[in-house]
Amino acid sequence: MRVSAPVEVAGLDAFVQPYRSLFGDRRLFAGFCGAVAGILASGSTRVRQMARVTPSMGVTPHAERRLRRLIHHQNQRTELNAETLTERLQAQGAERVAGEAEVVVVLDGSDLRKPHSQKLEHLDVVRDLKGNLVPGYHTLNAIGLTPDGRQSLLYHRTYSTRSPGFLSENAVVLEALRQITRSLREVGVVRIIFVLDRGFDDLKVLKRLRRLKVDFVIRAQHVERRVRLQPTGENRALQAALQLAPVSHTFAMSRPVLREGKLSWRPTPAEIRAQEVWVDEGKLHVHALHLHFPTRPKGEQQGWTLLTSLPVSPGVHAGQVVRLYLRRWSTKDVFSWTKTALGWEQVRVLQFEALRTLVAMAWLAAAFVFTLGETVDTPEVKLLAHLGGAVPHKNRPPGKKTILLGLQRLSAAYLARHTTRQSEEHPSEKTLVDKLFGPQ
Repeated sequence: MRVSAPVEVAGLDAFVQPYRSLFGDRRLFAGFCGAVAGILASGSTRVRQMARVTPSMGVTPHAERRLRRLIHHQNQRTELNAETLTERLQAQGAERVAGEAEVVVVLDGSDLRKPHSQKLEHLDVVRDLKGNLVPGYHTLNAIGLTPDGRQSLLYHRTYSTRSPGFLSENAVVLEALRQITRSLREVGVVRIIFVLDRGFDDLKVLKRLRRLKVDFVIRAQHVERRVRLQPTGENRALQAALQLAPVSHTFAMSRPVLREGKLSWRPTPAEIRAQEVWVDEGKLHVHALHLHFPTRPKGEQQGWTLLTSLPVSPGVHAGQVVRLYLRRWSTKDVFSWTKTALGWEQVRVLQFEALRTLVAMAWLAAAFVFTLGETVDTPEVKLLAHLGGAVPHKNRPPGKKTILLGLQRLSAAYLARHTTRQSEEHPSEKTLVDKLFGPQ
Protein backbone atom coordinates (compact mmCIF):
# COMPACT_ATOMS: atom_id res chain seq x y z
CA MET A 1 0.00 0.00 0.00
CA ARG A 2 1.33 3.43 -0.95
CA VAL A 3 2.25 5.68 1.98
CA SER A 4 0.78 9.19 1.89
CA ALA A 5 3.05 12.17 1.57
CA PRO A 6 3.64 14.24 4.74
CA VAL A 7 1.81 17.52 5.16
CA GLU A 8 3.75 20.35 6.79
CA VAL A 9 1.87 23.05 8.72
CA ALA A 10 3.58 26.44 8.58
CA GLY A 11 4.38 28.08 11.90
CA LEU A 12 3.71 25.01 14.03
CA ASP A 13 7.41 24.34 14.70
CA ALA A 14 7.77 27.68 16.48
CA PHE A 15 4.49 27.23 18.38
CA VAL A 16 5.50 23.88 19.91
CA GLN A 17 9.02 24.91 20.99
CA PRO A 18 7.94 25.24 24.68
CA TYR A 19 7.37 21.46 24.62
CA ARG A 20 10.89 20.64 23.38
CA SER A 21 12.26 19.90 26.87
CA LEU A 22 9.82 16.99 27.25
CA PHE A 23 11.79 14.98 24.69
CA GLY A 24 15.21 13.45 25.02
CA ASP A 25 16.14 13.73 21.36
CA ARG A 26 15.19 15.61 18.22
CA ARG A 27 13.66 12.60 16.52
CA LEU A 28 11.02 12.13 19.23
CA PHE A 29 10.23 15.85 19.28
CA ALA A 30 9.87 15.82 15.49
CA GLY A 31 7.42 12.96 15.86
CA PHE A 32 5.42 14.96 18.40
CA CYS A 33 5.30 18.00 16.09
CA GLY A 34 4.20 15.71 13.29
CA ALA A 35 1.43 14.20 15.41
CA VAL A 36 -0.05 17.63 16.18
CA ALA A 37 0.22 18.55 12.50
CA GLY A 38 -1.48 15.27 11.69
CA ILE A 39 -4.47 16.23 13.85
CA LEU A 40 -4.68 19.60 12.10
CA ALA A 41 -4.31 18.22 8.59
CA SER A 42 -6.62 15.21 9.00
CA GLY A 43 -9.17 16.84 11.31
CA SER A 44 -9.13 13.68 13.40
CA THR A 45 -7.60 12.02 16.45
CA ARG A 46 -7.76 8.58 14.85
CA VAL A 47 -4.16 7.46 14.85
CA ARG A 48 -4.32 5.84 11.42
CA GLN A 49 -5.66 9.00 9.77
CA MET A 50 -3.12 11.16 11.60
CA ALA A 51 -0.24 8.92 10.55
CA ARG A 52 -1.15 9.13 6.87
CA VAL A 53 -0.41 12.87 6.79
CA THR A 54 1.99 13.20 9.71
CA PRO A 55 5.27 14.95 8.79
CA SER A 56 8.58 14.20 10.46
CA MET A 57 7.57 10.66 11.43
CA GLY A 58 9.39 9.36 8.39
CA VAL A 59 7.25 8.61 5.38
CA THR A 60 7.25 4.84 5.90
CA PRO A 61 4.67 2.15 6.51
CA HIS A 62 5.76 2.22 10.19
CA ALA A 63 4.56 5.80 10.82
CA GLU A 64 1.38 4.63 12.55
CA ARG A 65 3.29 2.26 14.83
CA ARG A 66 5.74 5.01 15.82
CA LEU A 67 2.87 7.36 16.56
CA ARG A 68 1.16 4.77 18.77
CA ARG A 69 4.39 4.22 20.70
CA LEU A 70 4.58 7.96 21.31
CA ILE A 71 1.06 8.42 22.70
CA HIS A 72 1.21 5.18 24.72
CA HIS A 73 4.32 6.44 26.56
CA GLN A 74 6.51 3.59 25.34
CA ASN A 75 9.59 5.78 24.84
CA GLN A 76 11.85 6.15 27.87
CA ARG A 77 13.44 9.31 26.48
CA THR A 78 10.28 11.39 26.69
CA GLU A 79 8.20 12.84 29.52
CA LEU A 80 5.16 13.20 27.28
CA ASN A 81 1.86 12.55 29.07
CA ALA A 82 -1.43 14.37 29.66
CA GLU A 83 -0.18 16.18 32.78
CA THR A 84 3.05 17.54 31.29
CA LEU A 85 1.25 18.56 28.09
CA THR A 86 -1.51 20.49 29.87
CA GLU A 87 1.00 22.09 32.23
CA ARG A 88 2.92 23.55 29.26
CA LEU A 89 -0.32 24.40 27.46
CA GLN A 90 -1.54 26.30 30.50
CA ALA A 91 1.72 28.28 30.80
CA GLN A 92 1.70 29.03 27.08
CA GLY A 93 -1.91 30.22 27.24
CA ALA A 94 -1.13 32.47 30.18
CA GLU A 95 1.81 34.03 28.35
CA ARG A 96 -0.52 35.04 25.52
CA VAL A 97 -2.52 37.25 27.93
CA ALA A 98 0.45 38.43 30.01
CA GLY A 99 0.13 41.95 31.42
CA GLU A 100 -3.57 42.30 30.60
CA ALA A 101 -5.58 44.52 32.93
CA GLU A 102 -8.47 42.03 32.86
CA VAL A 103 -9.02 38.46 31.71
CA VAL A 104 -12.42 36.76 31.76
CA VAL A 105 -11.98 33.02 32.33
CA VAL A 106 -14.82 30.77 31.15
CA LEU A 107 -14.46 27.41 32.90
CA ASP A 108 -16.83 24.74 31.65
CA GLY A 109 -17.16 21.03 31.05
CA SER A 110 -17.56 19.26 27.74
CA ASP A 111 -18.34 15.56 27.56
CA LEU A 112 -16.35 13.21 25.37
CA ARG A 113 -19.07 10.81 24.22
CA LYS A 114 -18.26 7.25 23.13
CA PRO A 115 -21.76 5.77 22.78
CA HIS A 116 -20.67 2.58 20.99
CA SER A 117 -17.60 1.82 23.09
CA GLN A 118 -17.46 -0.97 25.65
CA LYS A 119 -13.82 -1.87 26.20
CA LEU A 120 -12.16 1.51 26.71
CA GLU A 121 -10.33 1.70 30.02
CA HIS A 122 -12.20 3.36 32.94
CA LEU A 123 -15.15 4.18 30.68
CA ASP A 124 -17.48 6.58 32.50
CA VAL A 125 -21.10 7.66 31.92
CA VAL A 126 -22.05 11.04 30.37
CA ARG A 127 -25.15 12.49 28.72
CA ASP A 128 -25.76 12.78 25.00
CA LEU A 129 -27.38 15.80 23.33
CA LYS A 130 -30.85 14.45 24.17
CA GLY A 131 -30.01 13.97 27.83
CA ASN A 132 -29.68 10.17 27.69
CA LEU A 133 -26.87 8.40 29.53
CA VAL A 134 -24.12 7.04 27.24
CA PRO A 135 -20.54 5.82 27.76
CA GLY A 136 -17.84 8.47 27.65
CA TYR A 137 -15.47 10.67 29.63
CA HIS A 138 -15.57 14.13 31.19
CA THR A 139 -13.40 17.09 30.24
CA LEU A 140 -12.93 20.41 32.02
CA ASN A 141 -11.61 23.30 29.95
CA ALA A 142 -10.93 27.01 30.44
CA ILE A 143 -10.81 29.73 27.79
CA GLY A 144 -9.37 33.16 28.63
CA LEU A 145 -11.00 36.17 26.94
CA THR A 146 -9.29 39.56 26.74
CA PRO A 147 -11.07 42.93 26.35
CA ASP A 148 -10.01 43.09 22.67
CA GLY A 149 -11.63 39.71 21.95
CA ARG A 150 -8.58 37.40 21.89
CA GLN A 151 -9.05 33.82 23.09
CA SER A 152 -6.47 31.71 24.89
CA LEU A 153 -6.69 28.15 26.15
CA LEU A 154 -5.81 28.21 29.85
CA TYR A 155 -6.70 24.75 31.13
CA HIS A 156 -7.71 21.27 30.00
CA ARG A 157 -8.23 17.98 31.74
CA THR A 158 -9.87 14.74 30.62
CA TYR A 159 -11.00 12.59 33.55
CA SER A 160 -13.12 9.61 34.55
CA THR A 161 -14.83 9.26 37.91
CA ARG A 162 -14.05 5.53 37.64
CA SER A 163 -10.29 5.85 37.32
CA PRO A 164 -8.13 4.71 40.26
CA GLY A 165 -7.47 7.42 42.84
CA PHE A 166 -10.19 9.76 41.62
CA LEU A 167 -11.41 11.94 44.50
CA SER A 168 -14.41 13.95 43.30
CA GLU A 169 -15.51 16.28 40.53
CA ASN A 170 -15.44 19.12 43.07
CA ALA A 171 -11.76 18.41 43.71
CA VAL A 172 -11.08 18.66 39.94
CA VAL A 173 -12.82 22.06 39.77
CA LEU A 174 -11.09 23.43 42.87
CA GLU A 175 -7.65 22.43 41.58
CA ALA A 176 -8.40 23.97 38.18
CA LEU A 177 -9.36 27.28 39.81
CA ARG A 178 -6.14 27.29 41.82
CA GLN A 179 -3.90 26.48 38.84
CA ILE A 180 -5.51 29.00 36.49
CA THR A 181 -5.37 31.80 39.04
CA ARG A 182 -1.72 31.09 39.85
CA SER A 183 -0.63 30.98 36.20
CA LEU A 184 -2.40 34.26 35.34
CA ARG A 185 -1.00 36.08 38.36
CA GLU A 186 2.50 34.88 37.54
CA VAL A 187 2.30 36.71 34.17
CA GLY A 188 0.96 39.94 35.66
CA VAL A 189 -2.78 39.77 34.90
CA VAL A 190 -4.35 42.40 37.14
CA ARG A 191 -7.98 41.31 37.37
CA ILE A 192 -9.39 37.81 36.92
CA ILE A 193 -13.13 37.19 36.48
CA PHE A 194 -14.35 33.59 36.41
CA VAL A 195 -17.59 32.89 34.55
CA LEU A 196 -19.14 29.54 35.47
CA ASP A 197 -22.36 27.81 34.50
CA ARG A 198 -24.86 25.75 36.49
CA GLY A 199 -23.38 23.03 38.63
CA PHE A 200 -20.44 25.18 39.76
CA ASP A 201 -22.37 27.04 42.49
CA ASP A 202 -21.26 24.61 45.18
CA LEU A 203 -20.39 26.24 48.49
CA LYS A 204 -16.81 24.90 48.36
CA VAL A 205 -16.34 26.55 44.95
CA LEU A 206 -17.68 29.88 46.25
CA LYS A 207 -15.30 29.73 49.23
CA ARG A 208 -12.33 28.87 47.01
CA LEU A 209 -13.06 31.82 44.70
CA ARG A 210 -13.23 34.19 47.66
CA ARG A 211 -10.00 32.77 49.07
CA LEU A 212 -8.27 33.27 45.72
CA LYS A 213 -9.45 36.93 45.70
CA VAL A 214 -10.87 36.79 42.19
CA ASP A 215 -14.21 38.01 40.85
CA PHE A 216 -16.87 35.64 39.59
CA VAL A 217 -20.24 35.32 37.88
CA ILE A 218 -21.95 31.95 38.38
CA ARG A 219 -25.33 30.79 37.18
CA ALA A 220 -27.02 29.18 40.18
CA GLN A 221 -28.45 25.70 39.97
CA HIS A 222 -29.41 25.40 43.63
CA VAL A 223 -32.05 28.15 43.78
CA GLU A 224 -33.48 26.58 46.96
CA ARG A 225 -30.17 27.22 48.75
CA ARG A 226 -30.71 28.81 52.16
CA VAL A 227 -29.49 32.42 52.32
CA ARG A 228 -29.86 35.45 54.58
CA LEU A 229 -30.67 39.05 53.74
CA GLN A 230 -28.50 40.12 56.70
CA PRO A 231 -25.55 38.27 58.27
CA THR A 232 -27.62 37.52 61.36
CA GLY A 233 -31.04 37.35 59.69
CA GLU A 234 -33.26 34.33 59.21
CA ASN A 235 -32.63 31.74 56.53
CA ARG A 236 -34.82 31.63 53.41
CA ALA A 237 -34.59 30.14 49.93
CA LEU A 238 -32.51 32.10 47.41
CA GLN A 239 -35.41 32.18 44.95
CA ALA A 240 -37.77 33.55 47.62
CA ALA A 241 -35.22 36.19 48.69
CA LEU A 242 -34.93 37.49 45.13
CA GLN A 243 -38.72 37.75 44.79
CA LEU A 244 -38.66 40.30 47.64
CA ALA A 245 -36.56 42.69 45.51
CA PRO A 246 -38.30 45.05 43.08
CA VAL A 247 -37.65 44.96 39.32
CA SER A 248 -34.68 47.28 38.99
CA HIS A 249 -34.13 47.26 35.24
CA THR A 250 -35.94 46.19 32.05
CA PHE A 251 -34.16 45.80 28.74
CA ALA A 252 -34.05 43.76 25.52
CA MET A 253 -31.31 41.17 25.01
CA SER A 254 -30.29 38.32 22.73
CA ARG A 255 -30.83 35.14 24.72
CA PRO A 256 -28.92 31.95 23.87
CA VAL A 257 -31.13 28.92 23.20
CA LEU A 258 -29.50 25.49 23.03
CA ARG A 259 -31.46 22.65 21.42
CA GLU A 260 -29.89 19.27 20.66
CA GLY A 261 -26.44 20.79 20.71
CA LYS A 262 -27.27 23.67 18.34
CA LEU A 263 -26.95 27.21 19.67
CA SER A 264 -29.14 30.06 18.43
CA TRP A 265 -29.80 33.58 19.71
CA ARG A 266 -33.34 34.86 20.27
CA PRO A 267 -34.36 38.51 20.94
CA THR A 268 -35.98 38.53 24.39
CA PRO A 269 -37.22 41.22 26.82
CA ALA A 270 -35.82 40.72 30.31
CA GLU A 271 -36.43 42.01 33.84
CA ILE A 272 -33.77 42.14 36.55
CA ARG A 273 -34.17 41.78 40.30
CA ALA A 274 -31.05 42.15 42.47
CA GLN A 275 -30.43 41.38 46.13
CA GLU A 276 -27.48 41.24 48.52
CA VAL A 277 -27.41 37.87 50.29
CA TRP A 278 -25.23 35.97 52.74
CA VAL A 279 -24.61 32.23 52.40
CA ASP A 280 -22.84 29.70 54.63
CA GLU A 281 -24.81 30.76 57.72
CA GLY A 282 -24.08 34.44 57.13
CA LYS A 283 -20.31 34.06 56.63
CA LEU A 284 -20.05 34.64 52.86
CA HIS A 285 -21.43 37.77 51.16
CA VAL A 286 -22.45 37.66 47.47
CA HIS A 287 -24.75 39.57 45.13
CA ALA A 288 -27.66 37.64 43.65
CA LEU A 289 -29.43 38.62 40.46
CA HIS A 290 -32.49 37.10 38.78
CA LEU A 291 -33.14 37.57 35.08
CA HIS A 292 -36.80 36.96 34.22
CA PHE A 293 -38.01 36.38 30.64
CA PRO A 294 -41.71 37.38 30.69
CA THR A 295 -42.45 36.47 27.05
CA ARG A 296 -40.66 33.13 26.84
CA PRO A 297 -42.28 30.35 24.76
CA LYS A 298 -44.18 27.73 26.72
CA GLY A 299 -41.92 25.07 28.17
CA GLU A 300 -38.72 27.16 28.16
CA GLN A 301 -36.86 28.27 31.27
CA GLN A 302 -38.33 31.11 33.31
CA GLY A 303 -35.03 32.90 33.70
CA TRP A 304 -31.53 32.80 35.14
CA THR A 305 -30.31 33.27 38.68
CA LEU A 306 -26.74 34.57 38.88
CA LEU A 307 -24.39 34.83 41.87
CA THR A 308 -21.55 37.34 41.62
CA SER A 309 -18.85 39.05 43.62
CA LEU A 310 -19.36 42.20 41.53
CA PRO A 311 -21.50 45.05 42.87
CA VAL A 312 -24.99 45.05 41.37
CA SER A 313 -26.97 48.26 41.08
CA PRO A 314 -29.81 49.24 38.74
CA GLY A 315 -28.78 49.80 35.15
CA VAL A 316 -25.11 49.71 34.27
CA HIS A 317 -23.72 47.27 36.82
CA ALA A 318 -26.52 44.73 36.45
CA GLY A 319 -26.10 44.83 32.69
CA GLN A 320 -22.35 44.26 33.07
CA VAL A 321 -22.98 41.07 35.06
CA VAL A 322 -25.39 39.78 32.40
CA ARG A 323 -22.92 40.57 29.61
CA LEU A 324 -20.18 38.73 31.46
CA TYR A 325 -22.33 35.62 31.78
CA LEU A 326 -23.24 35.81 28.09
CA ARG A 327 -19.52 35.58 27.28
CA ARG A 328 -19.69 32.05 28.59
CA TRP A 329 -21.95 31.23 25.65
CA SER A 330 -19.48 32.75 23.21
CA THR A 331 -17.14 29.84 24.01
CA LYS A 332 -19.78 27.17 23.36
CA ASP A 333 -18.80 27.07 19.69
CA VAL A 334 -15.16 26.48 20.67
CA PHE A 335 -16.05 23.15 22.28
CA SER A 336 -18.28 22.03 19.41
CA TRP A 337 -15.66 23.21 16.90
CA THR A 338 -12.87 21.19 18.51
CA LYS A 339 -15.07 18.10 18.54
CA THR A 340 -16.01 18.34 14.88
CA ALA A 341 -13.06 20.08 13.19
CA LEU A 342 -10.31 18.41 15.25
CA GLY A 343 -12.21 15.23 16.02
CA TRP A 344 -11.29 14.65 19.64
CA GLU A 345 -14.45 12.55 20.12
CA GLN A 346 -13.15 10.25 17.37
CA VAL A 347 -10.24 9.12 19.55
CA ARG A 348 -9.82 5.33 19.48
CA VAL A 349 -7.26 4.03 21.93
CA LEU A 350 -8.01 1.52 24.67
CA GLN A 351 -5.66 2.82 27.36
CA PHE A 352 -7.05 5.72 29.38
CA GLU A 353 -3.75 7.61 29.76
CA ALA A 354 -3.03 7.34 26.03
CA LEU A 355 -6.54 8.68 25.32
CA ARG A 356 -5.95 11.61 27.68
CA THR A 357 -2.64 12.40 25.95
CA LEU A 358 -4.20 12.32 22.50
CA VAL A 359 -7.11 14.59 23.51
CA ALA A 360 -4.65 17.03 25.10
CA MET A 361 -2.73 17.10 21.80
CA ALA A 362 -5.99 17.97 20.02
CA TRP A 363 -6.45 20.95 22.36
CA LEU A 364 -2.85 21.96 21.64
CA ALA A 365 -3.77 21.95 17.94
CA ALA A 366 -6.78 24.14 18.79
CA ALA A 367 -4.55 26.61 20.65
CA PHE A 368 -2.35 26.86 17.55
CA VAL A 369 -5.38 27.77 15.43
CA PHE A 370 -6.20 30.50 17.98
CA THR A 371 -2.79 32.05 17.28
CA LEU A 372 -3.34 31.87 13.52
CA GLY A 373 -6.52 33.86 14.02
CA GLU A 374 -4.47 36.71 15.49
CA THR A 375 -2.22 36.97 12.41
CA VAL A 376 -4.88 37.46 9.74
CA ASP A 377 -2.82 40.16 7.97
CA THR A 378 0.02 37.79 7.05
CA PRO A 379 0.04 36.38 3.49
CA GLU A 380 -0.01 32.79 4.75
CA VAL A 381 -3.13 33.23 6.88
CA LYS A 382 -4.82 35.28 4.14
CA LEU A 383 -4.32 32.30 1.84
CA LEU A 384 -5.80 29.92 4.44
CA ALA A 385 -8.78 32.23 4.94
CA HIS A 386 -9.34 32.41 1.16
CA LEU A 387 -9.22 28.62 0.86
CA GLY A 388 -11.63 28.36 3.79
CA GLY A 389 -14.19 30.49 1.96
CA ALA A 390 -13.76 33.78 3.80
CA VAL A 391 -15.44 36.83 2.29
CA PRO A 392 -13.28 39.97 2.80
CA HIS A 393 -14.82 42.40 5.28
CA LYS A 394 -13.02 45.21 7.05
CA ASN A 395 -14.86 44.70 10.35
CA ARG A 396 -15.17 40.92 10.30
CA PRO A 397 -11.90 39.00 10.16
CA PRO A 398 -11.95 35.27 9.33
CA GLY A 399 -12.57 33.03 12.30
CA LYS A 400 -10.86 29.86 13.47
CA LYS A 401 -13.35 27.58 11.67
CA THR A 402 -12.60 29.25 8.34
CA ILE A 403 -8.83 29.22 8.88
CA LEU A 404 -8.74 25.55 9.88
CA LEU A 405 -10.94 24.59 6.92
CA GLY A 406 -8.52 26.44 4.62
CA LEU A 407 -5.57 24.67 6.21
CA GLN A 408 -7.19 21.27 5.74
CA ARG A 409 -8.10 22.04 2.12
CA LEU A 410 -4.53 23.16 1.44
CA SER A 411 -3.21 20.00 3.08
CA ALA A 412 -5.52 17.80 1.01
CA ALA A 413 -4.50 19.57 -2.21
CA TYR A 414 -0.80 19.25 -1.39
CA LEU A 415 -1.22 15.60 -0.42
CA ALA A 416 -3.00 14.72 -3.66
CA ARG A 417 -0.51 16.66 -5.79
CA HIS A 418 2.56 15.30 -4.03
CA THR A 419 1.35 11.71 -4.13
CA THR A 420 0.55 11.99 -7.85
CA ARG A 421 4.02 13.33 -8.64
CA GLN A 422 5.92 10.80 -6.56
CA SER A 423 4.03 7.66 -7.49
CA GLU A 424 5.15 5.81 -10.57
CA GLU A 425 2.24 3.44 -10.04
CA HIS A 426 -0.34 6.23 -10.07
CA PRO A 427 -1.97 6.40 -13.53
CA SER A 428 -2.37 9.67 -15.38
CA GLU A 429 -5.78 11.24 -15.66
CA LYS A 430 -6.12 10.13 -19.32
CA THR A 431 -5.08 6.55 -18.49
CA LEU A 432 -7.62 6.40 -15.68
CA VAL A 433 -10.44 7.73 -17.89
CA ASP A 434 -9.52 5.29 -20.69
CA LYS A 435 -9.53 2.39 -18.23
CA LEU A 436 -12.92 3.29 -16.79
CA PHE A 437 -14.79 4.42 -19.90
CA GLY A 438 -12.75 3.05 -22.83
CA PRO A 439 -10.34 4.93 -25.12
CA GLN A 440 -11.43 8.54 -25.71
